[in-house]
Amino acid sequence: MSPLPTLPGFALALLLLLAGVIALLPSLVIRGLLAPLNPQVVFCGGDRQRRLALTIDDGPSGPGSDALLELLRELQVPATFFLIGSHLPNDPHFPRRALEQGHAIGNHLWIDARSAGLDRTEFLGELESTEQAIEQAAAPQTLHWRWCRPGRAWFHTAMLGWLAERRYRLVLGSIFPWDTYLPPLWFVRMFVRLNAHPGGILVLHDTPALSPRTQATLRRIIPELRQRGYSFVPLAELLGAPG
Repeated sequence: MSPLPTLPGFALALLLLLAGVIALLPSLVIRGLLAPLNPQVVFCGGDRQRRLALTIDDGPSGPGSDALLELLRELQVPATFFLIGSHLPNDPHFPRRALEQGHAIGNHLWIDARSAGLDRTEFLGELESTEQAIEQAAAPQTLHWRWCRPGRAWFHTAMLGWLAERRYRLVLGSIFPWDTYLPPLWFVRMFVRLNAHPGGILVLHDTPALSPRTQATLRRIIPELRQRGYSFVPLAELLGAPG
C-alpha cells in the first residue's frame, strides 16, 4: 500500500491542479468567483440558452480587419469590435464598414497598454479621444457608446465609477483562449470548445500578427459550436441591453 502523500507533495499537486484549471478551464473560475465578486463588470450573460457573443479586440489592423469582416459576413456571425483609437490609421474607414454590416463597436481606449495605471484625467482623456476618432471614422453611421474594455483587462473600483459617469459598462469576457500568447491553433480551438457555455463572451484579437490566427480559429470553431447547438448573437442581445 502506497503511503499517503506528504503535505508538500499534496500542496504541489493541488497547485498543479489549480494551475491546470486556470489554464484550461478559466471560465469556471470567472463564472464561479470573479463575476460574483465584481457584479459591476460584465464577464458573461446570464443566458441559459446556448448563445454566445463574439468580441474582437485591438483593431483595426489593416487588411486583416477587412478579411475578418468578409469572414464574419460569410459565417453570418455578429461581433463587437473593441477598437483602439491610435490604431485607426491602419484602416481609417473600418468603423463605418463594420457598422454598415451590422456589427457593434466598443471603446478600447487610445493605446494598447495597461490602462489601470491612468489617473482620472488621463483615463477619461483616452476614452473621449477614442470616441471622437471613431465617430469621425464611422460617419455617416452613428454610434451609441455603451461598452468599454480597458487595456490589458485590468480595472479598479474608481475606473468603474468613471465609466458609469459616461454611461459605459466595463466588459471583459468569459472565454479568453490565451491567443495573445500565440499558442498552437489546436490549443485555441480546444480551449474554446472546453470553455464554451451558455451566455459566454468570446474574446479574440485583431492585430497584424493575430488577425490571420483569429480568422483560422473562427473558420473552424464556429461550425463546431453550431453543431453543438450554440448560436452567436450581438453582445447587446446577449446582455439584454436596450436598443
